[in-house]
Amino acid sequence: MRIFVLGGDGFCGWPTALHLSSCGHDVLIIDDLSRRRIDEELGNSSLTPIRTIHDRVSAWQELTGRRIVFEQVDVASDYDAFCALLRAHKPAAIVHLAEQRSVPYSMRSAAHRRFTVDNNVSATHNVLAALAECKLDAHLVHLGSVGVYGYETLGYRIPEGYIEVNASQPQVREAFEMLHPVNPPSVYHMTKALDQVLLAYYAKNDGIRVTDLLQGIVWAHRLPRHRATNA
Repeated sequence: MRIFVLGGDGFCGWPTALHLSSCGHDVLIIDDLSRRRIDEELGNSSLTPIRTIHDRVSAWQELTGRRIVFEQVDVASDYDAFCALLRAHKPAAIVHLAEQRSVPYSMRSAAHRRFTVDNNVSATHNVLAALAECKLDAHLVHLGSVGVYGYETLGYRIPEGYIEVNASQPQVREAFEMLHPVNPPSVYHMTKALDQVLLAYYAKNDGIRVTDLLQGIVWAHRLPRHRATNA
């Protein structure tokens, strides 16, 4: 299966690309390398050394014999280039991780707030609009956040995305489904809430197949190894 991993150079994207490639899928990473630029802006360096994306894909091919293709495209701003890749490769699935991923970064200043909204919301909408325009029946898997609901205790189990509500007016009583109300605690989480509305719209009106995964905090890129010991 041919799969696009958008944001495949990132903390979650790179392990995802490796896993899909190891399963035998034909993986193409699309990334604008903005995570690396943000790290440079903040003066941060990873505790785990991170080689260039070109070194990464070369090492993966050398170790496994499997090829991962990399295309440097800003999905949020270069719509035509993304459409061209869709038409050329016709992926069966797209994993969308191409969003600014930091809550603190999204709240640093007005400029950082604007960048987070412009980048995240535009990226998601461009992917959806491109799938509709290209009439490509690819399954879109988007990585959201449980933080869209806020972190207060609600007192009940949050359902899977949609809830059934009853609208009562003097002469009308109607039951229907709606997305669970959101309560984002940051600009970053607000963009994830806006993503939900975009995904629901295109699923309903253009038949885009969508899975929106609302994740919690990701702490590490591998599971610890345990050795059996004799008591």
